[in-house]
Amino acid sequence: MAWFIYRRPGGRIALGLQYGHVGSSLAESYGGRTKADMLEILDFEKTLALADALAEASDRLSAGEKVSGPAADRYIAAADEFAARYAGAFATKGQMKALRNNPRLQIFEDPEALLTCNLDPYKALCDPGLAKGTRPSMRTPNWNRCNPACANISRTDTHIQRAREQLAQLDTDCADPHLAHPIRRRLELCRGSREKIIQTHEAAAGRTASKDSA
Repeated sequence: MAWFIYRRPGGRIALGLQYGHVGSSLAESYGGRTKADMLEILDFEKTLALADALAEASDRLSAGEKVSGPAADRYIAAADEFAARYAGAFATKGQMKALRNNPRLQIFEDPEALLTCNLDPYKALCDPGLAKGTRPSMRTPNWNRCNPACANISRTDTHIQRAREQLAQLDTDCADPHLAHPIRRRLELCRGSREKIIQTHEAAAGRTASKDSA
């Protein structure tokens, strides 16, 4: 269950709520498991989620997908580093910890989003405390506060295909002659944002893999 929960937006918080009480009064009822055990589970799930996102990034680049966005170079570098150090091998506990704590490999995918977050806490506009000058503490992106101007964004052809599919659905919805004007206006704004994403990607998409720079 934890595997599926962690891979949803806000999954770490959901898992914390699910297991947070284990270290207190109900600890013994869980077969003597301690709070540290549950934290280890959360860290393990985070590592698996990171590995999945990095493996998918590597597969996309190997398939020839282009990358755009302010964090495009970081996305490509992360995929290259993961493929060179971890792909196709069984990771030890120490290697998993190193992967989880490597600041260059913090990429996050949300199936509903049209982007990949290459999390650098010092650039994360989804962090409400960033403008206050406080030290960043984010370990995962806040998808609910995602800002299209963020420097952590990258997009691949996979994201653009999703955008085109959404665009087609929006066209179908807007074709309804009985659609209320406020709803039609909102759909038109959504359509405009999808078109901009597609056009920007097509105009700026760069190389696919590190071998291109060899």
